[in-house]
Amino acid sequence: MPAEPLLRVRDLAKTYFRRRRWLAAPQPAMVALSGVSFTLERGRTLAVVGASGSGKSTLARCLAQFETPTGGEILFEGSPLSPQRRLDIQLIFQQPAASLNPRFTAAEIVEEPLAIQRAGTREGRRERAAFALELTGIARTALGKRAYEFSGGERQRLAIARALVAEPKVLILDESFNGLDVTLAAQIAALLTALQQRLGIAYILISHDLTLVSSLADEIAVMDRGTIVEHAPTATLMSQPRHAQTRALIAASLALVGRRA
Repeated sequence: MPAEPLLRVRDLAKTYFRRRRWLAAPQPAMVALSGVSFTLERGRTLAVVGASGSGKSTLARCLAQFETPTGGEILFEGSPLSPQRRLDIQLIFQQPAASLNPRFTAAEIVEEPLAIQRAGTREGRRERAAFALELTGIARTALGKRAYEFSGGERQRLAIARALVAEPKVLILDESFNGLDVTLAAQIAALLTALQQRLGIAYILISHDLTLVSSLADEIAVMDRGTIVEHAPTATLMSQPRHAQTRALIAASLALVGRRA
């Protein structure tokens, strides 16, 4: 019998219902996700790509339990996803370096997920934070430095360390490469590859730039209007795109590559 995948998503749906104001006409509900299904194996990378408003970020927030789906199910290691597994799936938001409190020390930033969950002792949390920093290439002697003292690339690594301190099995990066120059994006990509090889972590890369994530992903799911319209191994999807939205994303990404050159 084949092993249960690390993550299984079945017919996931998310609808936002707008409150009706007094004497106002009813407002239509907004369907953000509809019938989204996929699996993710341990140590593998899935890229979820699509244009703005396609539902990518809503999917990420549902998986990380920041949003509650209105339908379908999410199974983690064969069981329904529960609050007790919150640390197992970590989400790095868009522009993570800019979201860090500049007055917080590296220790305060990295320890935060553990402190929120009241996991372990203060000394234990500090040691885990030091180890997470070292995993991203920052020395533990930097624990006392404040966020504003780090370079942009180092703050990007701080955000990754903050997610890694929880020892997640799935790490979701929501447009985390957006706005990075070519050199920094390549450094972060190399870091993610090394971390996956060392820790066996699975990634979900949320992006609108198909070419950028194709070098990291084992498979790609293309979203449009809240649904997955194409899902295939990376090499197959890039060389033989079937859906019009996939072809449009490839064309847009190639144009971006041309402008970066």
